[in-house]
Amino acid sequence: MSADRTSSTVICTRGLSKRFGSITAVAGLDLDVPRGAVFGLLGPNGAGKSTTFGILCGYLRADGGQATVLGVPSERLARLRGAVSAMPQDAAFPPQVSVERQLRYYAVLGGLSRAEAAREATRVLALVELADAAKRRGNELSHGMLKRVALAQALLGSPELMFLDEPTAGLDPASARHIKDVIAAQAPRATVVVSSHNLAEIQEICTHGVILDHGRRVAFGTIAELTRSGTEISIELGHGSSPPLAALEATFGADAVTLLDANTLRILCPTTADVAQVIGSALRVLLEHQTPILGVRRGTSLERAFLEATGDTARTR
Repeated sequence: MSADRTSSTVICTRGLSKRFGSITAVAGLDLDVPRGAVFGLLGPNGAGKSTTFGILCGYLRADGGQATVLGVPSERLARLRGAVSAMPQDAAFPPQVSVERQLRYYAVLGGLSRAEAAREATRVLALVELADAAKRRGNELSHGMLKRVALAQALLGSPELMFLDEPTAGLDPASARHIKDVIAAQAPRATVVVSSHNLAEIQEICTHGVILDHGRRVAFGTIAELTRSGTEISIELGHGSSPPLAALEATFGADAVTLLDANTLRILCPTTADVAQVIGSALRVLLEHQTPILGVRRGTSLERAFLEATGDTARTR
């Protein structure tokens, strides 16, 4: 069975469920991942994120519902040889085999000829900045280098769909920056699903995302929609300042103005409003009342959106 290259949806789940004994890890999950997206899979511990990731990668079988990947049921993912790749969180490699030899072997398993596999091994090692480590063995690599080798094998053959589990965990800032750039560059030619606890990273590189909690979908959409960048602004105020709430409410309406904490002001934007004009009006009111301003941001952080969606808003205070 070949990959479905015509549908705008690369991954589709309907009523997906998975139990482990008395524990329901995934409960009736409906999910659509658009073609060409860098898609973030988010959730607190125990939310079902890892289980969902495992089902979509073909590691686990669902107990109920359906999951299709490129038009193929996830339990038959092996039929999509070369079209789908995965990077497990803690991938292990043979300790006495060179990096280059390992990558050539994986490339052949993915359907490439030996000559193509050799070229691909060279290409992906350069992409993850490990060209100089091609002859080194698995037991000679640091944790960060092993992470980059794991990403390199997921890039082999330029698959249509990539699953990446915590792709930058354990990397130094420079390496993490480079790997994030490599991941973002895969779209829109390929679709990338990223599972990560690093919300700032997800917000930076992903175009779409889903937030899971207790096995259910609690928020879904583009990153702009999740962070409400077109419908609200956040203003960071100077420490100890007293914002002119009455004046702001008179300008925007009482329901549109909220003091999130001592130093953070949120203003909701009407759907027909120009966000730039809302920011200008808010700053004008604050400056007229000599309120110190430290920063302005469209929308909220993905961290705050995540905590609000999962009912853990106490941590945002």
